[in-house]
Amino acid sequence: MIRRTRLVTSSIAFIAALGAIAAARSSADFKAGRAAEYAHQSSDQVTIGAKAYDKPELIAQAFGKKTDLLKYGVLPVLVVIENDRSKTLDLRDMEVNLVAADGRHAPAVNPEDIPFLGNPRRGQGTQVPMPVPLPRKRNPLTGPEIVSRAFAAKMLPPGDSASGFFYFEAKPERGDKLYLNGLRETPSGQDILYFEFPLANNRE
Repeated sequence: MIRRTRLVTSSIAFIAALGAIAAARSSADFKAGRAAEYAHQSSDQVTIGAKAYDKPELIAQAFGKKTDLLKYGVLPVLVVIENDRSKTLDLRDMEVNLVAADGRHAPAVNPEDIPFLGNPRRGQGTQVPMPVPLPRKRNPLTGPEIVSRAFAAKMLPPGDSASGFFYFEAKPERGDKLYLNGLRETPSGQDILYFEFPLANNRE
């Protein structure tokens, strides 16, 4: 009886390990699509697409099952920018906000600050130098994919595209929009019209 129990336990552990490996491979193989595959807007020969990763299965695909961003009130939004202009785009001053249906704006959070979000002592006037305290467990907000998959492009050459995640301290809501401003053409410094469009894709 003990032997059978050990076999069952070993089988369960083996299946769990296979699931973990599959999830890791899925997140490792993550690749963004083209802007038009998501909710998107085009202006001045620039197309921007975005998708809110607002479900656990989407989070697992991009960051792995152990990085439970939604649980801690962090909403990742994948953004793809395609430059069809003849000049390079300067993205260094780009401003990105999540806009709720009632007009509230949530600015993008620096990915390196993500581990400090969700701390119950935050906002009480006490400085907490350590990330979210989770004894005996790895902080789920310190996954390396959070930084490595963040949007990092500063310049976007003509005919090229860039993609990555922006993170917002917000819960997904019906009617959410993405607002982007501050794109400029180089070397002229010409401003590109701001973008604001719903995150819900009509095809979803």
